[in-house]
Amino acid sequence: MTHYDYLDQYLVMHPSYSFETIKAYRSDLRQMRRYHVDWSVASLRRYFDWMKLHYKPSTILRRYHVLHRLGNVLVERRRLKTNPVAAIRPIVHQRLQDETYHDSEELIPVIRQIQDPTYRLFFEVLSQTGLRFMEARLLSVQDLDLMKGELYVRYGKGGRTRTVPIGETLREKIRLFLVGRTTGYVFQSVTGRKINEHAARRALREVGFTYLGRHVRPHMLRIAYATYLYQQAGLKLLEIQRLLGHASISTTEGYIRSQTSHVRNVLNRLSA
Repeated sequence: MTHYDYLDQYLVMHPSYSFETIKAYRSDLRQMRRYHVDWSVASLRRYFDWMKLHYKPSTILRRYHVLHRLGNVLVERRRLKTNPVAAIRPIVHQRLQDETYHDSEELIPVIRQIQDPTYRLFFEVLSQTGLRFMEARLLSVQDLDLMKGELYVRYGKGGRTRTVPIGETLREKIRLFLVGRTTGYVFQSVTGRKINEHAARRALREVGFTYLGRHVRPHMLRIAYATYLYQQAGLKLLEIQRLLGHASISTTEGYIRSQTSHVRNVLNRLSA
């Protein structure tokens, strides 16, 4: 079995990756395979040099992190002695973030227009705790401590767990939503299973198009949460890193959106 076949099987069987994550990772692997890239430093360097001529820096950097993560899997499973991706210098590109960014105070009222009460509260939790989509989907009632006002993230990325505080109003909404239930998933179907991923994403997408005229993705809520804590609440990056469950503070830095429109207004006055 080739490394590609092994990783493809690994992704399909992964217990916590979302459908969208698996689809994106497999697409990256297919492209590597199409260009006959083997898992060697020399071959990977040629591949990244080629990508610099055809892709945006943000795409290359995302792909670098994906391949680095999958290379670690091959090392952990003893298919490789060392991760060759670690020897590749990732591209560094500095720029202001996309102006189409929406902050939490703009997104939360939109979320509250979702008709289904389960999906509505699900995305309110995401927007006010910074949980990843899959972390919230796997959240159980036992992971909540509504007396203390906090929740325990049991299935964090990379096996990392953390405790996240909950605001008073959100805490009361969760209490009313559970109506005394003490077991099972917090957000579950009528049969007690995890909520349907595609239906939940569709509910968010529909209100996004209706009220903002664009596709709102769950990850945008996490970015807005991080930016709000940094810009409005004045939290330090280290504190935000712990709340988001990031392994590296550099990842947290990438979540913080600058006020691009303000910067452009300053530059317009400068050039007037």
